[in-house]
Amino acid sequence: MSRILIVYGTTDGHTRKIAAVLASTLEEAGCDADIWHAQDRAPDVDPAAYAGVIVAASVHRGAYQKAMGEWARRHGSVLSVKPSAFISVCLAVRETRPDAQAECQETVTKFLTAAGWRPATYRIVAGAVPFTRYGWLKRWMMKRHQAKVGGDTDTSRDWEYTDWDELRAFARDFAIEQGIVPMPAPTSP
Repeated sequence: MSRILIVYGTTDGHTRKIAAVLASTLEEAGCDADIWHAQDRAPDVDPAAYAGVIVAASVHRGAYQKAMGEWARRHGSVLSVKPSAFISVCLAVRETRPDAQAECQETVTKFLTAAGWRPATYRIVAGAVPFTRYGWLKRWMMKRHQAKVGGDTDTSRDWEYTDWDELRAFARDFAIEQGIVPMPAPTSP
């Protein structure tokens, strides 16, 4: 059975949930999946030991987590020569403003360029606004931001915007297209 490495960076915990959904989807497809938070430096996971790698990180204030950037730079050359994918978790992808979409793309491009990594594929997915886990200042700032961009502002609950079906399809397609798992047999009508 092929082994897939999933390394993630998270600030408020939602990307951890994304990594878990990726892992369970890949396991259903016939892979073993190992999940590591980029901040967990011991042991330093070597991506060369895996059939494929998926990296997921969330954008906060225009950048990804520092530990995620360090890990990607350390392993960028290995990631570029093996089946790999990058998932950028970014609330701005929900916005309709063209400049917001361009900012999402620019953040991804800067990260991958700094890491010296060319993944086989990448995806920008919407994240979450966990109002109930924020301190008062961040809750106030995020409510203002959400109001400005037409998002949900009820701070008594958390808001998830990730399209889970799309994320699962992305994981399955990655594993099949990269030859990590065999193409499923066609089903008869």
